[in-house]
Amino acid sequence: MTVLNTFGLCAATALLGGTAMAADTTADAAREILRIERASMDGWLKGDPDPMLASLDPEITYIHVMTEKRLEGLAAVKALVEQYRGTPLFDSYEMQQAKVVVSGNLALLTYQLVRHNGSTVSRWNGTQVYEKKSAGWKVIHTHWSAPQ
Repeated sequence: MTVLNTFGLCAATALLGGTAMAADTTADAAREILRIERASMDGWLKGDPDPMLASLDPEITYIHVMTEKRLEGLAAVKALVEQYRGTPLFDSYEMQQAKVVVSGNLALLTYQLVRHNGSTVSRWNGTQVYEKKSAGWKVIHTHWSAPQ
């Protein structure tokens, strides 16, 4: 094999290996983001907002159908959710059609949250924008809406 062919083979192997490594990294990020989101929802099964609050960036922006306007910052979101501390928001839940799209240090999670309270079922459309920070993935923007 010539030096040029050897170089080409090595370059192709490195390129393909880099693609596989990027795919693994993306899949790892998606798994981690879904783990964080499930931990937040599991907290709400017990009326505990702490896992959700721990996932939020201090500069979060937060839009919810129950708020009059966009909330700015962790303190504002904490003030909203503290009124529910100790009150489970649902008996069980499902994260349907969850999709994570990762691009560099940003990731977009969309899903439909199906909440079960006894025989009552409610649905919420959720969008979470995550950013990879030194402390791990943090939610920098949230938007919750009720489907039509």
